[in-house]
Amino acid sequence: MTVAAFQAMTANPPAMTAVKPQVRPFRFAMLVPVLLIDVVTPIGILKTLEWFGVPTVWALAAGCAPPALNSLRTWIGSRRLDPVGILMMASIGSGTTASLVSGNLYYRIVTDVCLNGTWGLAFLGSLLVGKPLMFFIIRPIVTGEDASRNEIWNGLWRYTIFRSAIRFITAVWGAAFFVQVLIELGIARILTFETVVTFSPIMGVVATLLLIVFTKQHMRSARERLELVEHLKWPL
Repeated sequence: MTVAAFQAMTANPPAMTAVKPQVRPFRFAMLVPVLLIDVVTPIGILKTLEWFGVPTVWALAAGCAPPALNSLRTWIGSRRLDPVGILMMASIGSGTTASLVSGNLYYRIVTDVCLNGTWGLAFLGSLLVGKPLMFFIIRPIVTGEDASRNEIWNGLWRYTIFRSAIRFITAVWGAAFFVQVLIELGIARILTFETVVTFSPIMGVVATLLLIVFTKQHMRSARERLELVEHLKWPL
């Protein structure tokens, strides 16, 4: 055996470079389970119980169960809140409580209108103090509560394009809540309370889906502008 061959055999092997795991990019399909549990299932329970003759007030109360249980499961598993579930549970639960206390579906509509107005104010008001609400709602969806990805997401705030995108999305969501208030008040003048109570959750589902699609498209546009203007490769 030559000296060169012996040295090659006894030399330290080159250090292996750690391979960064591939992170799944965000896809709309990732929201399907949440929407099924927090939005579609409550409405399905409501309509099914009504078909069997259960009073609308009690059917609404039963519809709170899926988002409530899912929010509890999420909190126990990851110590984080499910924003979609909380929105749906608050919308159904507050109005149902008012209806049970008063015995009148009219108060369900009034409470729903007040709640949508409150959410609208919360979204628009967050534009005036620090980071807007959508910054915190989008973050767990994009980062999956991974600490390193959270830091990356937080760091994007220093870019004007990113800040403008998040603020615009927040403003659109806030305005959408007030549009729902106007629509619900409008149809309440020409339709029965039972019809309004049935229509309102469906309108909320459609509005939420449209807002999610809008949010995804606008964030994609912001990502492209960041890469073009700031020469920043999207890190998430």
